[in-house]
Amino acid sequence: MADMAFTAAEIRPLPSHGAIIVPGTAGGTITVGHLVYVASDGDWERADGNVSAAVARGQGIAVESYDGETTINTGDPVSVVVFGPVSGFDALTAGANYYVSDTVGRIADAVGTFDRQIGFGMELAGEVVLFVHPQQNDPSS
Repeated sequence: MADMAFTAAEIRPLPSHGAIIVPGTAGGTITVGHLVYVASDGDWERADGNVSAAVARGQGIAVESYDGETTINTGDPVSVVVFGPVSGFDALTAGANYYVSDTVGRIADAVGTFDRQIGFGMELAGEVVLFVHPQQNDPSS
């Protein structure tokens, strides 16, 4: 399993192509491009595929901070794409599925401990982007 590489400054939501962006609050330090989930307190935290079923439930990609920085601190506002295309990930393959990684906050090209798909690669305007379409059930249980 390999984690998808990205440069936080290159991550871009594509609302003109259907990306749905929701606002929230960071429940821990998050880097733009990290895979996140909604914790029980309502804050967004980094997903991790080998902690628990709840933490492995990747629900979106952090795409923006309130101040334009690439690091979002605990308690700060964060924008998250919960559905649709996100640009800026390296070496994606059109048609390939992508999963919650066993590395905190990351997306992988293969199933981790918990089998949770986060989306798929899609060619859009000459670039392969991640189409966020999170799977919320646990098919391995």
